Amino acid sequence: MIRRCVSVFLCLFALPAVVLACTCSQSAPGKCQRLSTDGVVFLGTVTAIHAVPSSPPASGASAGEASASADSQSDGASTPIFRYRFHVDERFAGPVTSTIDVFTGGDDGDCGYRFKSGGQYLVFTHEGADGRLYSTICDGTRTAADARALIPQLRAIRDGQHVASVFGIVRQVDPPFLDPPDAPDPPLGHVSIHLRSRWDRFETGTNGEGVYSLYDVHAGTYAFSARVPARMELTERNLSDGLKPFTIPVGACYEYDVDALPTGEIRGSVLGPDGKPLPLASVELFRVGHYTPDRPGYWSFQGSKGAFVFDHVGRGRYIIVFNRTNSLNPNSPFPRTFYPGVRDLADAKPIVLREGERLLGLKLKLSSGIPTRRLRVRVKWSGARPLGAVTVMAQADHGDNPAARRIAPNLYEFSLLESARYTISAWQDLVPQHMPARLGGAARRGSSCAVPARLSAPPVAVTATGASLEQITLTFPSLGCGKIASSQ
Repeated sequence: MIRRCVSVFLCLFALPAVVLACTCSQSAPGKCQRLSTDGVVFLGTVTAIHAVPSSPPASGASAGEASASADSQSDGASTPIFRYRFHVDERFAGPVTSTIDVFTGGDDGDCGYRFKSGGQYLVFTHEGADGRLYSTICDGTRTAADARALIPQLRAIRDGQHVASVFGIVRQVDPPFLDPPDAPDPPLGHVSIHLRSRWDRFETGTNGEGVYSLYDVHAGTYAFSARVPARMELTERNLSDGLKPFTIPVGACYEYDVDALPTGEIRGSVLGPDGKPLPLASVELFRVGHYTPDRPGYWSFQGSKGAFVFDHVGRGRYIIVFNRTNSLNPNSPFPRTFYPGVRDLADAKPIVLREGERLLGLKLKLSSGIPTRRLRVRVKWSGARPLGAVTVMAQADHGDNPAARRIAPNLYEFSLLESARYTISAWQDLVPQHMPARLGGAARRGSSCAVPARLSAPPVAVTATGASLEQITLTFPSLGCGKIASSQ
């Protein structure tokens, strides 16, 4: 759970943010101060959604003249900007108004918040270079339901009342993708909360909405605990080893949401036709009835240990699928397969898990796979080998790119699809300041030419072959001055 200081108000709440391609910065708990008079913070309901130009409309033109459906896609490479009109249900900071326009997208890219028509949200904004008010997932904006612990504290700050030192929501959750999108997380109401440091003890309880508040907590490092139902454990959704202690200063107002995850576990192996575990395999877990090939599930990876594991799984009926997208993957060259080893969803065997149960030793058996061939790639240098890391890559004309496996010094091996053509390339990221003396004074001193940051070998095209194993050689050019210029 990533936390970020919200810039539009000075009270440093630790705000949860969605983890997508966007990454939000993390800030430690700080002192609680007044809401900024320059910020705009409000509780509001979305009344209209429009796609708008990337710059403000000309004088006299309405942004609505360029409106489009929020579901429309941009034809260009830039991320579209959306304008959301809100009815202001409650104001915390900013001008007194009944409606307000908030923009998101554009340069914000994946950090843009996607509001839904008719939804109620707690909105934090910042002013963009174009003078518009923008909101992103890193600003702390969230649904009103997810803000039910924060809203009372914003009211207290606005009205000059006493603010909680530590507050948040305790809720029961499942791992990502095991519930339908936007499914609400049920709160854990009426559970006791304990905050302990070396010297102090604080106790409270959650209300019926899972909200707790602790007041007048002294500065220090604290461990958080709660008496949650049996066969559940406290964590943060993106952690796997429980809660970490946190440190707060004097006068803090720290938002700390906690999740209670089930303790069930499903563990097994993906076996090839020879009955041995695959060295590389990815599998996904779905609740029965929720599987679709275009929607990701709860993901797990099987590596060199030959096992996959799904932890924090609650009771229910599940299916496991290997290669959900049915991709042509030369590293795991097998089509989509459901547990225990069938191609059709209708034939999949549901896995029944009881509360807190551990199911071990499941075997997902794969049958005949996609034809492949092996290719070995040797790399060598025209002169002495310079210092630097080597990367060898195979680019496929269709299907996934294979992963290189280093089997000996300067020797790599690929598994390739027989039906695909590949371009094999290699490069070396050099460390010019550490060039050895044997490469020659000119290259080392840079007296007549500069040592490049990267040295590339001419690529080689590989087509289908009947051989089960073939080998090619990629040769790096010498670091002689004339050849340096041609390799850049």
